[in-house]
Amino acid sequence: MNDKNKKQALDLLELTDKYIQKITDKEEVPVEESLDRILSSDVIPKVDIPPFVRSAVDGFAVKAEDLAENKTIKLKVVQQITAGFNDVLHEIHHGEAAFVTTGAPVPPGADSVILIEDTLDYSGGYVLYDKKVEQGSYLSPIGDDIKSGIKLYSKGNKVRLCDIAALAGIGYKKISVFKKPVIGILSGGNELVQPGDELKCNKIYDINTTALKALIKDAGGIPEVIGVVEDDAESITNSLAAADKSKKYNLLISTGGTGASFLVLDNKEITNFYDLIPSAISKAGKLYFHGLNLIPGKPTSFGLLNNNTPIFALAGWPYSVLITFDLFIRPFIQKMTGINNVYTRYPEIKAILKEDVTSEKGVRKYFQVKIAKGENGRLAASIIQPPKPPSAARSLSPLIKANGSFAMDEETVIIHAGEEITVTLNDYNIF
Repeated sequence: MNDKNKKQALDLLELTDKYIQKITDKEEVPVEESLDRILSSDVIPKVDIPPFVRSAVDGFAVKAEDLAENKTIKLKVVQQITAGFNDVLHEIHHGEAAFVTTGAPVPPGADSVILIEDTLDYSGGYVLYDKKVEQGSYLSPIGDDIKSGIKLYSKGNKVRLCDIAALAGIGYKKISVFKKPVIGILSGGNELVQPGDELKCNKIYDINTTALKALIKDAGGIPEVIGVVEDDAESITNSLAAADKSKKYNLLISTGGTGASFLVLDNKEITNFYDLIPSAISKAGKLYFHGLNLIPGKPTSFGLLNNNTPIFALAGWPYSVLITFDLFIRPFIQKMTGINNVYTRYPEIKAILKEDVTSEKGVRKYFQVKIAKGENGRLAASIIQPPKPPSAARSLSPLIKANGSFAMDEETVIIHAGEEITVTLNDYNIF
């Protein structure tokens, strides 16, 4: 990127927004499997809920006019109606009542229902009642819950658990949704072995691929592992070009090889000093962004390959991958799916900082915190320090111990103990 001042997180977000290609392909899925999917069209019910006038309680359907005063009235019970009643509903006249159960249809002529437990007596074919009744009590008119012909959900809505219930309630067996984006994962590093394999000398397990698979699924995408590529510029370039040429990926994510590093060749001589992944992106397409004033995540890069496949290149440290994924890639994936409102994984809370924290001006810095109940019932946030500062990006233990994180923005250099901060939780159960 030519403008050296364009190194802030917001700059990268604004840039990448220009290269989001929204998915237009649709598919039908069973309603019970549609959780978190994105609706590809408006949902307009063809039926009312309820489709008939129904009772909200167990009781007696009556005419409110018969019980307009606070005095004892005796009504003749002329019919017993239960949920799923499929016989003829007889009209209720003055002085009459019909026994109804919760969810049962209310017969014609009745305009209210009285609770069975509020009656004085119900025996011998009669019911006694001594309270004034308001018209419409404990009765649900047709379409009182959901009306036919009126839009219930908009295209781009994300399906929630309650929506699955509603869709079933209006008779949907299947629902049309946008297809999920396919995200290719490429890890770089001669030191990587797969979890489950033998950990040989000077090797480490490939954490990032496993983590990214889970993160991508959570964000609404389909992860596909391209594989681990050796630290060789030509191999990486070829892998990117092949993935791009296949046109099967809506987005590529690579980890490792984004920061300046020595490249040691077979002859053991240091022959170059450059960034492997950004260099490969430049050869297989165009590199638009490399390097951020962000901790962790300084080497984060973005580019567009020759066949228009966008690619995020993330640092190799797992902590950095987790932070930069949520900051940049999660919203990118969501916007590809056509969602109306980009959402975060967990909610934000307010907490009182327990110790001073500092950062450099112009740098956005993330801190892991432990939330606990403080004085006067307020929440308090304690900073979880990495094993050996300043190696925060290299450490997983702060993430494991934390139940939230917060960021110091680029203009803030110190936050004092006792000040209120905004913490993004990493779980709903924080205690």
